Amino acid sequence: MKHLQWDRLIMPVAGIVLGLFLVARPWNATAALCSLIGWLILLAGGCGVANALAFQRATFISSPLLPISVGGVVIGLLFIASPGMLVALVGTIVCVFLLVTGMSNIQAAMARRAWGDRAWWIPLVVGILCLLLGVYALFAPGASAAMIMRLVGIMILCSSVVNLVAVLTWRD
Repeated sequence: MKHLQWDRLIMPVAGIVLGLFLVARPWNATAALCSLIGWLILLAGGCGVANALAFQRATFISSPLLPISVGGVVIGLLFIASPGMLVALVGTIVCVFLLVTGMSNIQAAMARRAWGDRAWWIPLVVGILCLLLGVYALFAPGASAAMIMRLVGIMILCSSVVNLVAVLTWRD
């Protein structure tokens, strides 16, 4: 502990703080992430517009990327102005993923039962749970996005605690 390198403590402590924030305030974290994504899309669209206009000016040929870039600018502005749109979109993607995974697991369970596997009920239970979560996500897309944010926060928190313990117990 006498030769502790303080720079190695920064990332685990920052991860613990971020993990706690994601677990305690998932709505704020989701809105901040969606706004960040909106800004990144706006930046990419703006750079694409500038590039397309420079290409058009240099070659006297209209750039096929100009409409896509303008669309990126518009979508970025929409996500910045209303991050809830992206939250709903993420919730819908989670919903579709859970429903497809649930049906796939139930189908696999039935196939395993037909093969005579004694553990066929495990994918059946997982599939039913995925279907129930998918239906929940269908009717509450914002809540499912917050649930994912909490799960990410828990994973970051656990990983950061393990890294912090590793830094504090490191022997030279």
